[in-house]
Amino acid sequence: MSRLPFAADNDFRVWRYGVGHSELLLRGYGFGDFECRDEICFDGVERMELDSRFTGGLTITPVSSHGDLDDSAPLPLLLLELVGGVFGAGFVACRMVTARRFRREGDGVVSDSMLFRESAGNSVHGVGGVPPGPGERAFGIPVLRRYAPEKHTTARFPPPRTGGGHVQVAGDDDEARG
Repeated sequence: MSRLPFAADNDFRVWRYGVGHSELLLRGYGFGDFECRDEICFDGVERMELDSRFTGGLTITPVSSHGDLDDSAPLPLLLLELVGGVFGAGFVACRMVTARRFRREGDGVVSDSMLFRESAGNSVHGVGGVPPGPGERAFGIPVLRRYAPEKHTTARFPPPRTGGGHVQVAGDDDEARG
């Protein structure tokens, strides 16, 4: 069951974008005068176009296409439109979105609860997922060869020796020991 569209009453701002993991974090204003704070994390971000803050609440709505991204995308993606109640608008194409609520209790103890998690691979809102073949383009980059879905690995350690415990080394013969 999908939790999208999602609406929150908090004001949000862009808190962090990590290039290495393609992760975008929006953080709701809070913990100053408020007892709870919401965070929305977008994982596997392929494209984002957004204002730095959203005021008057935030609504996240799935869309079926945006620009050149649609059902022909090479990876399964969620195409999400973000709209602030008073200010802020944007778009994010990602593989997963998670919303969490952090609540301050008593002696500064913080508890968190998941509001929702939606993944492009198993969502009714996911688009794309047909990998491109050699000579085609994926996100503007030419694909040189098709990658196999199987994991190809090599052993990290040499296989165990078989046979007797003695290994013959060049120049090592029993007659020389005499």
